[in-house]
Amino acid sequence: MKLQDAVILVTGGAHRVGKSISMTLAAEKARVAFTYNSSNEAAARTLAELQALGVDALAVRCDQSDQAQIHQTIEQTLKHFGRLDGLVNSASIWQDKPFLETTAEDWETTLAINTRGPFFFTQAAARVMLAREGGSIVNIVDGSAFTPVQMGVHHGISKTGLWMLTRSSALALAPKIRVNAVSPGPVLIPQGWSEERWQSLAESIPLKRLGTPEDVARAVVYLMKEDFITGQTICVDGGSTNMG
Repeated sequence: MKLQDAVILVTGGAHRVGKSISMTLAAEKARVAFTYNSSNEAAARTLAELQALGVDALAVRCDQSDQAQIHQTIEQTLKHFGRLDGLVNSASIWQDKPFLETTAEDWETTLAINTRGPFFFTQAAARVMLAREGGSIVNIVDGSAFTPVQMGVHHGISKTGLWMLTRSSALALAPKIRVNAVSPGPVLIPQGWSEERWQSLAESIPLKRLGTPEDVARAVVYLMKEDFITGQTICVDGGSTNMG
C-alpha cells in the first residue's frame, strides 16, 4: 500500500501516541483525518501542525462510545476527502482502578471505548474500503492484553478483546483489507508518575532503555505499507513482552 495521497483515519490522533501516528503518516505524504473527544486545544494544534507539513488534514470530534458518532465521522471523512484507505484505532481510555473497586460503570465505559468503538469503526470503514480497492487497518493494543495486571483489570480485558478483534477481522475482511496491531510498551510517562520512577523502569527492559511514541508510529507505518502481513501484532516494547 502506497501512503502518498492515501487517506488514513486515526482515532484519538490529537495527542500522545495518536498524534505521533498522525504526524508520521503525514510525513509519508498521507492525507490524515483524526478524531478527538475533549482535547479541543490539542486537536487544533495537531491540525495546524499537519497542515504545516503541506498535507490535507481533518479533525473530527467523536465520542466513539456512541455508534452514531462513529458513522458521522466516517461520513465527514468521505465528504472531505472522497475516499478512505486506512484506519488506525488508537483512541483509548485507561482507568487505574483496584480490582475490588472496579464498578459496572467502569466496565461499560472502558469496553465501549477500547473494544466496541474499534469494532464499529472497523465495520464502518471496511464497508467503505470494500466498495473500492481495499485498505489497511492497524489497532493499538498494549501489554495488558497479554500479561495479567493487578490494577485496571477491565482495561487489560478490553485490550485482549481488541487483540482478538484484530485476528478475527483479519480473517473476515481478507483478502481486500489487512488488519494488524501494534502493542506499545513504555513509550510515554504515565500520568501521576515521577520522572525518577519513569527512568528507573528502563532497568527492567531487556534493551535497557525507554521507547518513544515515534517508535510506535513507525511500526504502524510499516504495517500499513507491507501487503503480505495480516492478523499479526508487533510488540514495540524493548523486549518486555518476551519476559512474560
